[in-house]
Amino acid sequence: MGFLLENLPLKAASLALAVLLWFVIAGEKSSERGISVPLELQNFPKDLELTGDPVNSVEVRLRASPGIIHALRLGELSAQINLAGAVEGERIIPLTAEAIRLPFGVRVVKITPASITLNLERTIEKAVPIRPRLIGRPAPGYEVGEVSSDPPEIHIAGPKSRVQEVESAFTEPVSVEGAQAPVTEAVNIGLEDPLLRVQGASRVRVSARVEEVREKRTFEGLAVATRGGPGQVRPSVVRVVLTGKAADLRELGVGDIRPYVELGAGAGPQRLPVAVELGSGHPGVTVLKTEPPEVTVRALGKKG
Repeated sequence: MGFLLENLPLKAASLALAVLLWFVIAGEKSSERGISVPLELQNFPKDLELTGDPVNSVEVRLRASPGIIHALRLGELSAQINLAGAVEGERIIPLTAEAIRLPFGVRVVKITPASITLNLERTIEKAVPIRPRLIGRPAPGYEVGEVSSDPPEIHIAGPKSRVQEVESAFTEPVSVEGAQAPVTEAVNIGLEDPLLRVQGASRVRVSARVEEVREKRTFEGLAVATRGGPGQVRPSVVRVVLTGKAADLRELGVGDIRPYVELGAGAGPQRLPVAVELGSGHPGVTVLKTEPPEVTVRALGKKG
């Protein structure tokens, strides 16, 4: 009991002051004030995220003496929700007066809304391809070929349902306006959903191959030769479609294009694919297709 008697005059003075303050406050006329109070989510689980429209504040009706009401500052007030132990799913949380942090002498009359609904989802990661964006047109006579990014994909993170819907990420626009050569530029990555975020570096290098327009040229009635021995080919001629730069295609002659088939070991008729050999000096020209792509070949025995 001795400790109760220690500093007795000081304790008595404190009690008297508290009683006096209570009578002063109780004797004053009370005032009310509505104020928007920030919502504070405490002990948020690190593996969960909020989805839906976030609630950032609630309206609170407060009552106190006029002096205290007029002296209220926003930094003194907050609505606090403890999420310790929360699990994935929809959570309806009532807001009571005990959830409102208030200075001494202030009482909560009403909270709007009386409860809030939180949708909590598990955080997941996912790798998605990067989709480069281009704007503008190359110079006349040029076109855009292959477009790539380095790295070709990135990792994103966010609420499970949102991450699962994403198929790709996009880049800032890269201009190829008037280009006559390959274009390379380092740009930022973007995601359409604001709840998602990029893991790691948010910049990539986009490369667009700009080259002269490739045209097509068709050669009709080219005889199909046999390799690996003599043979009878049906049909004996094919159509060959080539692609390349206009200048390279103009230099080609019929003698530069040699369709052929490789004979197999069988003696009877065979369906064989038609290959095409191009003469040297035309590295920019490629075979687009042959029509028909296969022919029937009957191997012929050698004459004695």
